[in-house]
Amino acid sequence: MSLELELVDVYRYEGFVGKRFRFRIKGTKIYVNVLATTVEDAVEKAKELIKQLELEKYVKLSKS
Repeated sequence: MSLELELVDVYRYEGFVGKRFRFRIKGTKIYVNVLATTVEDAVEKAKELIKQLELEKYVKLSKS
């Protein structure tokens, strides 16, 4: 994936297992939120979500 992620926020909801990680796709106003226990796991989940939603091709189209 050629899109870069920027970690914006890490927070935890009372009673939920794990942490919520909020990433921004650099150069856009698109945010991705995932539930994970580590930053590494959160990055992988965010990348998988971006891949599933096919956001990469839309971001590239808008930059052209």
